Amino acid sequence: MDGWKWRTSQHYFHFVSSSLSIILNLLLICLVKSRSPRTMGTYKYLLIGVSVFEIFYSSIEIIVSPIVHSFHTVVVVMTIVKDTWIPKSVMLILTATYCGSFGCFLAFFGILFIYRYYVISGLVIRITLVSHLLSNSFRNPNIKYFDSWNMIFWIIITLLCGSIWGAIGFFTFSQNSEIDEFIRQDLYTELNLFPEDITYLAPHFYLKDKNGEKMLNWKSIAGMNGVSLIVGVTCFFIIRYGLKTYKCIKHFSTIQKFSDRSKMIQKQLFYALVIQSSIPFLFLQLPLTILFICGVLDIHLGQLGGIDTFSISLFPVFDPLPTIFVIRAYRVAVLGKIHWLLYSM
Repeated sequence: MDGWKWRTSQHYFHFVSSSLSIILNLLLICLVKSRSPRTMGTYKYLLIGVSVFEIFYSSIEIIVSPIVHSFHTVVVVMTIVKDTWIPKSVMLILTATYCGSFGCFLAFFGILFIYRYYVISGLVIRITLVSHLLSNSFRNPNIKYFDSWNMIFWIIITLLCGSIWGAIGFFTFSQNSEIDEFIRQDLYTELNLFPEDITYLAPHFYLKDKNGEKMLNWKSIAGMNGVSLIVGVTCFFIIRYGLKTYKCIKHFSTIQKFSDRSKMIQKQLFYALVIQSSIPFLFLQLPLTILFICGVLDIHLGQLGGIDTFSISLFPVFDPLPTIFVIRAYRVAVLGKIHWLLYSM
């Protein structure tokens, strides 16, 4: 495809998908505030927090309109600056903020799994381990870390993950003259751009020595290790607490003293979270991992690598949907409104 048409199509796709993301997340916030079952407790504020952050992410995406591209051993997340009034230095910071958002998302989902485990394990303990002398409101003592001002701790953890990710990108993957020359010809051939027209973050896995031989770029590798550490730690908590929650859910469903409604709500919240957390893996981590592997193997994907631009842009569009349609109270409200609109037309 012609380079200008290819990048223009990505630009418009960003605008449409980001606009849809903002609309859907605003809808979810309204549903959480007005239709949440009482048993959701603090979890509804966590859901609102995720949606607010996704609105922020989508707003940044509209401004940055990033293009993901693969040039042999270089994977580039670029922003076109030649047609914008925003200074190149500011756009680089916004691009780093956009990339850092991925770290925030992973941290958010890890926190959501931890909270769900504390809630459901507290319910099970109340019935199976607590004597009749204790209050029926017994809960997992660790749930106190999600009460009131303690939420600030989790917000700091989330922002810290994103800040570290963004700082790694800014200081280890920033634009430089060596990468400019490496990608110059392919950049013009495939996207009709010059390095001077863009700003970017790009891990460059290999450098050339005096003899023109390849050698590992340890600066980029160190940056990738830092990013991988954040991914690994957050995935560890997601898997660990996801499995623990699943075991509690199975035990919870066998306890007769809980109503069917209470069991249903807890299952809905868990399954919605599982589906929701799988979306960043499918739309963010998997496509980017494939790109990075191709970069390490010196496989030039060219415009084919731009498919990642579309998948990453779709992530915040799909992310609120599991919560909206898996949780019955939200699903009924949305379908009821759609039904009313169709019959009133």
